[in-house]
Amino acid sequence: MVAQTTPGPLFIVSMWRGGSSLLHVLLNKHPQVALMFEADLLLLRPVFMKPHFLNDWADRWELWNQAFSRHGLDARDFAMVRSEFKSVFEAVHSAYARRKGATIWGDKSPNYHDQLLAMAKTFPGARFIILWRDPIDTIGATLRAAASGSRYFRKRGMPWRSLLGYGVFKRQCAQLKASGAAVHELHYEDLVRDTAAVMKRVCYFLQIPYDHTMCTLDGADRSAVYAGRHHNLLKENVIVSGTRVNPLDPGLRRKAEQYVKLWRQADSSCVAAHVGLRQEFSVRLRFDQIRYRFYRALDAVIRVGFCFLPIPLLRLYRKAKQESNQLEFGENPAELAITDRNHA
Repeated sequence: MVAQTTPGPLFIVSMWRGGSSLLHVLLNKHPQVALMFEADLLLLRPVFMKPHFLNDWADRWELWNQAFSRHGLDARDFAMVRSEFKSVFEAVHSAYARRKGATIWGDKSPNYHDQLLAMAKTFPGARFIILWRDPIDTIGATLRAAASGSRYFRKRGMPWRSLLGYGVFKRQCAQLKASGAAVHELHYEDLVRDTAAVMKRVCYFLQIPYDHTMCTLDGADRSAVYAGRHHNLLKENVIVSGTRVNPLDPGLRRKAEQYVKLWRQADSSCVAAHVGLRQEFSVRLRFDQIRYRFYRALDAVIRVGFCFLPIPLLRLYRKAKQESNQLEFGENPAELAITDRNHA
C-alpha cells in the first residue's frame, strides 16, 4: 500500500560544503523520508513564466542538473501536470517519496540558502532543517573541493559567495523563524561528533520515530549524489570528524574572522560593539557586498539562460562541457562531467 504524503515539503538547507549532503543521506535512511538531492527546481522558476503551450520545463530541468535521471524518475510521467512551479514541484517531489512509500517529501540544497523566504511564501506548510557550519571551515571545504577537481568550486569568486552568502543565510533564517515557520537548527560539528543524538532531535522535530540505522552511512542510498572526488567521503561508510587542513590564505582568513565577529556581536546584546565594528570597516563591507552581488548576478544570468535559450543550444553547451572535462581530466570523463551539475 502506498503511503499518503504530508501537505508540505521539508527542506534541508546549509551553505555549500556545510554538511547538508551528509544529513540528507542519513535522514533518507528513515522509511518515512524521501528527499530529493539538490533537485533545485526553484532556481529554474522563470521557466514557468512562459506560455503553457511551451511546456518544456522537464527538458530544461534535466539539462540543468539531471534531476530526473539522477532520481530514477521519468519526465514523461509528469506530462499532464499543470505547467506551474508549485504544481510541478509538488508532483515530482511527492512522486519520488511515494515510490519509497515515504510520507515526508522535499529537497535538500545549499542553493536555497538565499531562497528561504521565497520557499516559505510558496509553501506555507513547509518545514526547514537549517544546518550551520563554521564559515571559516566551510570556505576551507570549498577550497579543498576546488583542489579535488570540482569545476563548480573552482569558479572565480566562490569563497566570496560562501562568506557573504552566510550572512544572507543568517538573516533569512532569522526572518523565517520570526514568521512562525517550522524551523529546526543544528550544527555540522555536532552531527559528526554525536550523530545519534542529533538524528534523534531531528526525528522529534519531524514527529517520526527514531531509527537507529540513521546514525551510520552503512547502507545509505547515494544514487542521486553527484559524482566527483569532493563527495568521496560521503560515499564511504564512516562519518569523519575532527580537524582538517584549512587552505585559507591569511588575508581571506582575517576577512572571514572579521565577519564572524560581526555576526556574533549582532546575535548578542553588544549593540554598541556591533555598531562600532561595522563603522570600523564600513567601506570594505560595501565593497564586499558589491562583489558578492556581482557574482550572484552572474549565477542568475546562467539560470535564466537555461530557462529561455533554445534547447538545442543548451545541449551543445552540455556536450562542450563534457568534452572539456574529458580533455582536462582524461580518466572517467562521464563521471566527472556530471560534477558540473547545473552550473557554468
